[in-house]
Amino acid sequence: MKKPVQASSEQALIHAPRGRDAAVAADILRAAGITADICPDLSALVQEIEHGVGFAIITDDALRTANLSALSQWLSNKASWSDLSFVLLTMRGGSIERNPALSRLTQVLGNVTFLERPFHPATLVSLAQAALRGRRRQYEARARLQELRDGEERLTRLLQKEQRAAEHQRLLINERNHRVKNTLATVQSIAAQTLRTAETTRDAKEALETRLLALSRAHDVLTGENWEGANLTEVVREALAPYQTYGENRLHIKGRDLRLTPRMALALAMALQELATNAVKYGALSNKTGTIEVSWTVQNGAAPPRLVLTWTETGGPPVVAPRRRGFGFRMIERSLAQDLDGRVEIAFAPTGVICTVNAPVA
Repeated sequence: MKKPVQASSEQALIHAPRGRDAAVAADILRAAGITADICPDLSALVQEIEHGVGFAIITDDALRTANLSALSQWLSNKASWSDLSFVLLTMRGGSIERNPALSRLTQVLGNVTFLERPFHPATLVSLAQAALRGRRRQYEARARLQELRDGEERLTRLLQKEQRAAEHQRLLINERNHRVKNTLATVQSIAAQTLRTAETTRDAKEALETRLLALSRAHDVLTGENWEGANLTEVVREALAPYQTYGENRLHIKGRDLRLTPRMALALAMALQELATNAVKYGALSNKTGTIEVSWTVQNGAAPPRLVLTWTETGGPPVVAPRRRGFGFRMIERSLAQDLDGRVEIAFAPTGVICTVNAPVA
């Protein structure tokens, strides 16, 4: 089982393979309340250092002929906040001035304090406590650095969030500008076609007002959704709301809720308005007994899935197919099919008008 890393360890590691130095040093440190472990070889020392350590005590003779590559690699890869303290036990008179070989060890270990043997217990404890105080400051520096990194990451995330929000806002503005232009073009087309096909000024006024109202109601639905789409049930309900009479149950909506794109929602709203207007004039809503059902299903077997929506009128006056299609039906069959990238069929059955829309759902 792998030994867990101790993030703020104050453990002392001792590597003194000859004599009783290791045992004596460990006993002195433990008596002073400092945790101390003896490492049998340099490899074990490096492994323990990787798990967390407060400082290390090593004898110079243990390092003279040892392979220091693993220790050097750890020291090279240590964190920037870390400056592990080494206490190097030397023979009496074995200072760095008298023993040039120790300079090599100093270069390898970095933060080194020399202690001649035999050492006084108080001196060893004093050096150990100084090393631990330095190690605690390093741990504090690590914590401050981590706080700075965490703060920088939070700031980066906030800036990225703000940037995404700004990009999304620009996208919405551009999309709305595009839709305003499309809406104006739609209004222009509706006005031109209505004025051209209406028999009287009054007919033109009523038809134009009705169609613009339908467009407005569809826009209201989409505005409530920030123009990111609309629910089909709400689109149908809003389109039929002007024709619902209190106390009557003549309009029926059947189908599970479905998310529509803004383009699809507008197209369906306009088509439903045209069908409802025709039903009021000539169809199921022109008498007191007719009913209208708007139902839909989603065919998930297709790729992409397809919406099949049906407008069915029953109970109205007998229907006779018109000799000439008006603007409303032409808009439904042509414009709607084009906007939805699908098929639209209008059947003038004797029992009532049936309109079927078959279009892909993005």
